Amino acid sequence: MAERIKLNKVSLREQKLKRGMYERFLPALEARKNQFLMQLAVVRKVMKDKEAAMEKLLNEISSWSQLYNDMSKEISYFVSIKEIKSSIKNVAGLKVPQFHEVVFEDLPYSLFVTPYSFDEVILKTREAISLREELKMLKEQEKVLYAGFLKTSQRINLYEQRLIPECKEAIRKVTVYLQDQQAASVGVAKAAKRLSGAA
Repeated sequence: MAERIKLNKVSLREQKLKRGMYERFLPALEARKNQFLMQLAVVRKVMKDKEAAMEKLLNEISSWSQLYNDMSKEISYFVSIKEIKSSIKNVAGLKVPQFHEVVFEDLPYSLFVTPYSFDEVILKTREAISLREELKMLKEQEKVLYAGFLKTSQRINLYEQRLIPECKEAIRKVTVYLQDQQAASVGVAKAAKRLSGAA
């Protein structure tokens, strides 16, 4: 429900100040929205590339299914995650998570006890886990950026479609009313002058 506008000069000044403030905010909001769009495009491109890399890697690993079956117990022991390194990046006021790397428990093993392909299997498995964790964080980035984009778009729409038009309409109403009042007072003054001249 629109606020009730007082038809006076103070109200006119307030409405003009409000409109000016909203119109000043708009370019900054538009710039923020565009920044989110650009970052979303970058994140989605990286996600697409990482998904393709993951698919390629999984296809390569799938050809070693027998090796995985033979070494399943040892593999799980040597691909234990110690830490997932990440940070937070500020994107137009939003806290967006950034992936750095997966740190695995560095456990020693005997080259004589393990099969000759063990190193390669561990390396590829760790690579797949790292890609999986990076993709998780990229999806989180996309979620945060998209939420920021939506919120900013809604605020722009609120300003453009409701607040600024309401201010313009209020300014028009108050201006018309004040002009009518001024015209009426001029008319009254002329009539009073005529009447005082006739007396």
